[in-house]
Amino acid sequence: MIKNLITINLLGGAKKAVGSPSLVYEKPTASIAEIVSFLQHNARTSHDSLKLDNILVVVNGVESSALFGNETLVEQGDTVTIVPIVHGG
Repeated sequence: MIKNLITINLLGGAKKAVGSPSLVYEKPTASIAEIVSFLQHNARTSHDSLKLDNILVVVNGVESSALFGNETLVEQGDTVTIVPIVHGG
């Protein structure tokens, strides 16, 4: 793993939507909103990108809503984990 880039780990439906368990974001900094946009752009089909709507975003083990939400800045060497939220009844 290259430490000067941002590693994005994908779980569950997010992994299926993108077709890979992880991606590398090749910028030194990015907001969560930019990373989610990057993932939607990399979804295999437009239908798969819908699966990226209900997600939990974890930055270095901390859920992004406990930081600054979509404005949370991620830096080189950080790890972002995308966890789909599954619910139903």
